[in-house]
Amino acid sequence: MQIHTTMIKHLSILLFAVTSIQVLAQPTGTEWKDESIFRVNKEQPHAWFVPYESIELARGGEPTKSEFIQSLNGTWKFKWHKNPSGVVEGFQSASFNDKKWDNIPVPSNWQMHGFDYPIYTNIQYPFTDWGVDGDKAKVPETDNPTGLYRRHFEVPKGWADRDVFIQFGAVKSAFYLYINGQYVGYSQDSKTPAEFNITKYIQSGDNVVALKVIRWSDGSYLEDQDFWRLSGIERDVILMSTPKTRIRDFEVLSGLDEAYENGVFELKLDIAGVSKGEIKATLKDGETSVFSKTVSIKNSQAAFSEVVENVKPWSAEFPNLYDLEIELLIDGKVEQAIVQQVGFRTVAIEEGQLKVNGQPITIRGTNLHEHHGTTGHVVDLETRLLDLKLMKQNNINAIRTSHYPQDPIFYELCNRYGFYVVDESNIESHGIGYNLDKTLGNKPNWEAAHIDRTRNMVERDKNNPSVIIWSLGNEAGNGSNFYATYRWIKERDSSRPVQYERAGTEWNTDIYCPMYASMEWMEKYAREYSDRPLIQCEYAHAMGNSLGNFQDYWDLIYTYDNLQGGFIWDWVDQGILKKDADGNSFWAYGGDFGPADVPSDNNFCMNGVVDADRKPHPALYELKKVYQPVYFKGTDLSAGKIALINHNSFDDLSGLELTWVIIANGEKIHEGKGINISIVPGETGEVSLDLPSINWEPNREYFLNVYLSSKQETDLVPHGHVVAYEQFLLGQSQGQIPQTIQGLLTTAETDNLIEVAGQNFSVSVNRETGWIQSIKLDEKEVLLAPVKPNFWRAPVDNDYGNNMQTRCAIWKELPESFQVNSFKVFEFSNKVEVQVNYSIDDLKVGQAEVVYQIDANGRINVKSRFNLVGKDLPEIPRIGYQLQVAKEYDQLDYYGRGPHENYIDRNTSALVGLYSSTVKDQFFAYARPQENGYKTDLRWFKLSSSDHALVFNSKLLFGGSALPYAQEDLDDGDAKEQRHPVDLIEQPFNEIHIDLKQMGIGGDNSWGARPHDEYTIFPGVYHFEFSIQLK
Repeated sequence: MQIHTTMIKHLSILLFAVTSIQVLAQPTGTEWKDESIFRVNKEQPHAWFVPYESIELARGGEPTKSEFIQSLNGTWKFKWHKNPSGVVEGFQSASFNDKKWDNIPVPSNWQMHGFDYPIYTNIQYPFTDWGVDGDKAKVPETDNPTGLYRRHFEVPKGWADRDVFIQFGAVKSAFYLYINGQYVGYSQDSKTPAEFNITKYIQSGDNVVALKVIRWSDGSYLEDQDFWRLSGIERDVILMSTPKTRIRDFEVLSGLDEAYENGVFELKLDIAGVSKGEIKATLKDGETSVFSKTVSIKNSQAAFSEVVENVKPWSAEFPNLYDLEIELLIDGKVEQAIVQQVGFRTVAIEEGQLKVNGQPITIRGTNLHEHHGTTGHVVDLETRLLDLKLMKQNNINAIRTSHYPQDPIFYELCNRYGFYVVDESNIESHGIGYNLDKTLGNKPNWEAAHIDRTRNMVERDKNNPSVIIWSLGNEAGNGSNFYATYRWIKERDSSRPVQYERAGTEWNTDIYCPMYASMEWMEKYAREYSDRPLIQCEYAHAMGNSLGNFQDYWDLIYTYDNLQGGFIWDWVDQGILKKDADGNSFWAYGGDFGPADVPSDNNFCMNGVVDADRKPHPALYELKKVYQPVYFKGTDLSAGKIALINHNSFDDLSGLELTWVIIANGEKIHEGKGINISIVPGETGEVSLDLPSINWEPNREYFLNVYLSSKQETDLVPHGHVVAYEQFLLGQSQGQIPQTIQGLLTTAETDNLIEVAGQNFSVSVNRETGWIQSIKLDEKEVLLAPVKPNFWRAPVDNDYGNNMQTRCAIWKELPESFQVNSFKVFEFSNKVEVQVNYSIDDLKVGQAEVVYQIDANGRINVKSRFNLVGKDLPEIPRIGYQLQVAKEYDQLDYYGRGPHENYIDRNTSALVGLYSSTVKDQFFAYARPQENGYKTDLRWFKLSSSDHALVFNSKLLFGGSALPYAQEDLDDGDAKEQRHPVDLIEQPFNEIHIDLKQMGIGGDNSWGARPHDEYTIFPGVYHFEFSIQLK
């Protein structure tokens, strides 16, 4: 499949000229602190397109081959100043000497090149003394970094008698433009193009473009998004030459008829210059011409409509695209040529549901910031493609452009590869608050700026079939200005719904799109409201080790027709690559740059399911599993019958192949391949598998694993890629293999120890503590710390958000308050039993009993009863044991859920199986160290050295982990610290946790929500029994 070189070269070309606003010859210098001024001499917004001088060049899609396009990307001269008033005089002059200035690449953020420093804040504005006095925003005067840019360029001789435009894809936050020392104009809105007609300012030969870019402006009050606050020329800079008569703008309306069978095509064009000539439009399906039509230009307009029979509709599941070739003809000669992607589809809210092409769709979405770990807000094509590839392979079908329009290349890719897009206006004033008397969304003098940003987005992106919803902005309150922007969009474009979270259920949103709504509220809405769908614009806050109870959300979503999904927060950790004093690289977050008093929300920018370099987090595997478009249900497993629930809207699954495997205690014993299926979208179909009879063996359990994989390779998905899967328990044999105990034991007692010794091992229990203090194999010590109870975990980010670290602090050091009341030893022929009874001082009425049974086979059985009761006790983070073993025990094998990290509220993606790894590889480097590496539903858990092994077993399923760090290494204490994985020092031991259970990690949000009750450990009496087999 061809990708236009607009993608390859990442050139944002825009051509559309309208009459410039007449202004004074020089700026006042106060535009950047006047909310009523946000565009001076800028061209009006319009569709994004690439103009060529011939249709052949347009088909090739290589802008650099056009003689009328120049990229001004590359090295510019740069000078940083502390504030706008301190800039050097005359910097814009063509004769100014800039040889001593620094060099900087464009596009880039200057903070990523050592000038100034990045600032991360979520809600608070990132500069001091901010606020709004009446209706006027206070903008920093003295501490307001300003960057001066200069570059020379040549105007070719062939550009004579033509118009010349310069376009800046994005500049943050405000800038003044000069050409050859002459003031051209001014712009705000840092996420849509700023285009200027510079024809009267240029000269033949050498020219100089100069910019003054200001970090903070009144526009910054509308750009208070939850991301790094960076500055500079962030997107491409393009110089282009056009004929005097040119296409200014065009709009493609490509819907479907009422039967959703035929395409309804309409093309409207605005022409600048002489009102004559013709437009030739050809719609092509590959190399096949669908229609070709030539119409005359009248009154600077041209328009026509066509019906395309038996059209191939566009959807995220089948992103069928046509190529529209547009040629502007003057006296029969081609003056301009354009190729535009066209997708035929409809979008509507009908019967309380969001429908595409007449069918309800499910939004399996994510929010996406423009972020790169080394280049900041400048995201290269390779990274964009990697994002979409990973999203497609992990069953994401929708993207919200949080919280601003992205580079035009993003939409081309989404059109081509099939993603639904919620396009969001570059408006957020979160720091001001939402009250009607405060929010900028309700201040009349800010209305024009709101409408301008909305218009910039809609006009630029209107021809993209992937854009199915417009968003008015994010977290900016509601009020008259958003009523105005809603009305403007609905009058301008009736083909798409409009959403806005802060509108709630008011009239100025077509979709109820809350943030972080609880499951209880979602169900209440589903039962009581029927006019609009509920699609969460943000949910499942994936900060650090998170995304718990994600499957529960989707079980609810699939229960009600008007619950249609949502967009997780969010896709990528906004880490910035940095090195410590020793040269070790790490992902920096808020507070890692600038002086100590710089505003910061620390690691709240690290909410992704992939790292900044796009390395998947363990949560991504859960997201893929929950988002899979096919769910499975066992209907009669004994007969090999399973039901497949097709949650797609258009795909009948015929492009997938079903395979199955039967495993016994994790080992494959039977398999079946090459099963074709076809299930009507939105329906359930039954499949009969030809399963063999099973020879049930003692002490074994049998699982059926079912997989749906892609039959064909596509641009983003390889052949054989697993799209959906499930695991079914077929049964467990009831027989047990009898074990005999052989050998003799000896005991030796001192004042504080009892040692039990066998053929090649010894186990010592401390009389004073009651803990196992020593385990030796071949006289070599295994333990580096005692085996003792543990009721704590290193807090995850969600724990800090709900103050678990202080609320549950009683459990952290609880084992230290265990007081031995009695210590009894019983000797038998081939085993020794040690019984320890405790009181728990910190619980006052708490008690514990631990019984150790050590047999001659080297098996240590630990049987515990914990009476964890008392008045007003909080939940318990975990119930289990911890021990530290010699570093040589670094090989891990286990039978349980894996292979990736999983927790009781995030383990549906982890299948029960046999897995092998190393202890070191169990650690996952979250940007801020925290609890990680856990496994659930363990049957056994084995740590090995080259000579020996420790095998942990339990009669019941248990949880566990093995890491090269101690629990306290991952624990920041009562408050988060500014720490990173490179700050951790690997311990000279490996720490093992063997648990009855650990509470869930949560995921509803990271600022108060706790794990759901079903994943919470409440105070009570708990019994836990496990064994350690020494080998």
